Amino acid sequence: MLEKNRKNEADEIKRKYWQIMKEIQDVFRDTSNNYRQKLVYNLLNAVKGNNQKEFFWTVLRALNARSDKSDVTKLSKEIGGMYPLSSSEFEKLAYSIILGIMSAGGE
Repeated sequence: MLEKNRKNEADEIKRKYWQIMKEIQDVFRDTSNNYRQKLVYNLLNAVKGNNQKEFFWTVLRALNARSDKSDVTKLSKEIGGMYPLSSSEFEKLAYSIILGIMSAGGE
């Protein structure tokens, strides 16, 4: 029974990160390739140094710049409310966000 609960929790977390990735993808869909590359570069450096503060600051600043989009406020609150995270959860969230930004181009 305990094993099943852990599996359900893990599945729920995966769904949450997948949803965040999709929402990030929608937010950054109409940004330039150069902008996304620079943003991803800065985020990867923050992840490499396990600097959650820098990572969250960069993501929330980028989202704030996109506040013309309808769901950005909700997404910002959701992501901002996750801080701080354990190292492993931080990496999962970070790479979900980074993949969402990278895949937003569609070129």
